[in-house]
Amino acid sequence: MLFKLFSLFAITVGLALQAQGHAIIIPALGVSGNAQRNNVQRPNNNNQCGNVNVAQTIGSSTPVTASGDGTFTVTVQNFNGGVDGSRQVTAQVDATGAGRNFATVQVTRNGVRSPANAGTEQITAKLPANTKCTGGPGKNRCLVAFKTAGNFGNCVVVQQKAAGGNNNGNNGGQGRNQRARDDASLVEVLRRDFRAVGTRAARALRSLEEVLV
Repeated sequence: MLFKLFSLFAITVGLALQAQGHAIIIPALGVSGNAQRNNVQRPNNNNQCGNVNVAQTIGSSTPVTASGDGTFTVTVQNFNGGVDGSRQVTAQVDATGAGRNFATVQVTRNGVRSPANAGTEQITAKLPANTKCTGGPGKNRCLVAFKTAGNFGNCVVVQQKAAGGNNNGNNGGQGRNQRARDDASLVEVLRRDFRAVGTRAARALRSLEEVLV
């Protein structure tokens, strides 16, 4: 009887400690303002973002912006120490933003697996090469699902920068136009200088015009 009571007590304590084990990755999908303990999700293979409605929140959630090479930074906040409050994460991305098809994301700077206390830490990750985010109202948002070593986690919206305009074509056109203006000016100067020289010079001038213009 005593053994059964002890076993029940151990299980109860274990569940209580597990319930206290929380960590959240910020800015979290569907969370406005400061993240709280009750915002933490328990992701699984069927719901990588936990119980958050992805379709209703991807457009209104605060995104982080990925750099040109796909690198982005988030913050992980744990509410207690130990592995249950782990700040070490794995990450996956759904480029469509629908939350159904995920690919592995490289975590280039990770957090502490078993922190001594509650706190925050910066996490840096990198989208796979050639990833094009197509989710959200602007068709430029990805959904990144994070999961800690303590099996807590949530999704974060990652937004790609708008492609910068390429001015090379315009600059090239401007350069060609400037050269044409310079050539025309040269022809006009030569025309004035050769005007009094005679027919042979005039023919030479016309030949030069054909080359330059």
